[in-house]
Amino acid sequence: MTKLSLCIPTMNRWDQFLYRYIPEYLKNPYIDEIIICDETGEDAKKITEAFGDNPKVRVFVNEKRLGVFRNKDKVVSLAKNDFVCLMDSDNFAPESYFEVWLAFLNGSQPDNHTIYMPSRTIPQPNHGGFDFSKFSGRTYTKDTYKQLYHDGTGAIACNTGNYIVPKKFYIETEPGPYLEQFVDHCSAADVRFKNYILWENGGSAIIVPGMDYHHIVHPGSIYLQTVGNTNIPFFDSLYT
Repeated sequence: MTKLSLCIPTMNRWDQFLYRYIPEYLKNPYIDEIIICDETGEDAKKITEAFGDNPKVRVFVNEKRLGVFRNKDKVVSLAKNDFVCLMDSDNFAPESYFEVWLAFLNGSQPDNHTIYMPSRTIPQPNHGGFDFSKFSGRTYTKDTYKQLYHDGTGAIACNTGNYIVPKKFYIETEPGPYLEQFVDHCSAADVRFKNYILWENGGSAIIVPGMDYHHIVHPGSIYLQTVGNTNIPFFDSLYT
């Protein structure tokens, strides 16, 4: 079985989410280690108090706030395994998410340049969820990802970053000098920006049938808090 590192970038998520999620992840046989990068240190303190003696939990505090885009790169870079599950700290991947992924691989090794995307989010009491399962089983590349973006709910798929990725390809695929100026201003569009970069650098993405997770929509969402200050038209233009 392919060993997976669970990578969680966080900032002030312990009290609402991580206190419930981490115990569940620790029981998950598909997760080899849990790596958490905290932007402020508040979550790290509480996580260390609760799980500091568990060797599967590795907690880091950033010396300075990196922002959503860079914190994801950092937490993935710290993984010891070749493949990671990158999951936002306010969302949750149940065991079935990993079981379905492994069944999809059917005994073969995951590809070193492929992003494995979920096909749906599990409905929540306050949110019906996102569903892009009609694209399941298809592989999208540099030549076809723009078609996905402009096909209804395909745009949501392009903005989905709670996925399984190859560590090396993810962290070594950087925005070029021209785009670097936008990195600090893309909090609400960090995922569609990262996915654009991955596709443009030869990556593929497969939407895995039945690979579902809990996507929590709440007032503290970084997307909701920063969308007004993000150059959304620019990031949308990358897909035209």
